[in-house]
Amino acid sequence: MLRDGRQFHGVVIDPPLPAGGIRLTDHNGRIFQLSDARGKIVLVYFGYTNCPEECPITMAKLRQAFDLLGDQSRVIQVLLVTTDPANDGPEQLKGYLANFHPEFLGLYGTPEELQTVWSDYGVVVMDGGETHSTRTYVIDQNGDLAMTFPYEMEAADMASDLRLLLRSR
Repeated sequence: MLRDGRQFHGVVIDPPLPAGGIRLTDHNGRIFQLSDARGKIVLVYFGYTNCPEECPITMAKLRQAFDLLGDQSRVIQVLLVTTDPANDGPEQLKGYLANFHPEFLGLYGTPEELQTVWSDYGVVVMDGGETHSTRTYVIDQNGDLAMTFPYEMEAADMASDLRLLLRSR
């Protein structure tokens, strides 16, 4: 899809929308606020650590995209927002994400805090967290929801889109 004459592989939101606020606890026990990441591209994925397919495949693709970006990945933050607050605490999230990339953050909170974030992104969570969105939400450096990456998207295409977003800075 085209935006400002550039070819994107993801689903572009044009014009970009203000991203929903995120204020949750990260797997290191620190409060993470989306506003603290202004100036970075933030990739938000909603999933859970015991997911058998979509979540680990998506995290692996994001890791591959990071590898393809090299030093440019320093200005990108990946967030895994749990859809299973009953089972995904800090240790589970930390151990799970260590399999993918040391800079990826797992976020958790109370069911009420998570429900607010899920709702802000239009994510419906059912079946104890097993049913959730499989899209990755891309928030640009201005804090706007600029695009989504569908589950089927390849890591090289993700990296290409992220490079384009970084150039528009």
